[in-house]
Amino acid sequence: MKRAILKNYFSLETLRHLIPQQGLSERYLRRATDVTLACKLTHTYGKYHLTMLHRELAMNEEQTTFQQAEQMADTMNQLSIFHFSPSCFLHTHDEYIDECIDTYQEYKQLTEEYSDELFVPAIVEEFCKKVYADDDHFIFFKPFCNLYYSVYADALLHYQQGLTDYDTFCWEFQELGWTDGKRTPLNANELRRYIASMREVVDFYRTLL
Repeated sequence: MKRAILKNYFSLETLRHLIPQQGLSERYLRRATDVTLACKLTHTYGKYHLTMLHRELAMNEEQTTFQQAEQMADTMNQLSIFHFSPSCFLHTHDEYIDECIDTYQEYKQLTEEYSDELFVPAIVEEFCKKVYADDDHFIFFKPFCNLYYSVYADALLHYQQGLTDYDTFCWEFQELGWTDGKRTPLNANELRRYIASMREVVDFYRTLL
């Protein structure tokens, strides 16, 4: 299973062209730069999205009852291999506010850490606001930016920075089954969908520069 994904999708030559470096043709250098940008946008938008979610929950006047929390926990436990307790769904307004502040600080820290000529914090913030408000596009990026896409972004960034090896990188490009916990490599359609989502994100960001 592991060797299949190495051979079919991520050859060493392919990965070499995803690392910004001297000697790459203009085409490959642009692609490598876009990969880095897509990964940074995935992480920063993910934090922004969580910040706004916590903000909305903090402003919601209705609070979840213990009975509702039990029902939600039961539902999630039936659908997922992970265990949920009612306390996972019971939060006070103050707790949501604290989570909102903490996540926003993580978002700001990432924008400062990633900042360069292409990744401009003010443009990134505009990008995040527009994507968050857009319900017609980014249909895979928005729900998956804090799930699979964040794992893929880490794998790509770590490989580009020389922090992980070839086999480890390819192993990260898998999906975790919610019901059985099994890891399976991305199939061709899923990989194309991921690449198309990243292309959509980068192209939109560049229109804001």
